[in-house]
Amino acid sequence: MDISLLNHKIPPPVVLLVCALLAGYIADFSFTDNPCAWLIAVMLVLISLRLAWVSIDSFKKENTTVNPLQPSKTQNLVTHGVYRYSRNPMYLSLAILLVAWASLLASWTGIFGCLIFVMYITQFQIKPEERALMHKFPQSYTAYLKRVRRWL
Repeated sequence: MDISLLNHKIPPPVVLLVCALLAGYIADFSFTDNPCAWLIAVMLVLISLRLAWVSIDSFKKENTTVNPLQPSKTQNLVTHGVYRYSRNPMYLSLAILLVAWASLLASWTGIFGCLIFVMYITQFQIKPEERALMHKFPQSYTAYLKRVRRWL
């Protein structure tokens, strides 16, 4: 088994887009005119962007790759900052974007896009990454897995 390869080669932002389009299709792409829903969506987008920024910045400060399709190129295990609370804050930020999208669609069916995203990314992105990191950092990653949840 070549642990440098993931189960797929679909970048997570593409998975996000597909899930958003699916959620939009289910909800007939009809957007709410409720100002509270728009406010919630804007707040969620800002939270998502901030979370993505600090997550990527943590990787850059540790001189490790942010490319999710090449976990074997990881140089250092990042366990500080937002990584003390979530092992996958970058993916969490994308899931939050989908919740914002569902808010704009004002449809509970819109949340299905987020659920599909979380299930797909967990199975085909996160689990293979975890195997690669376990192989590269066996002791420290095992300890990290015990301390920090996968999503939240």
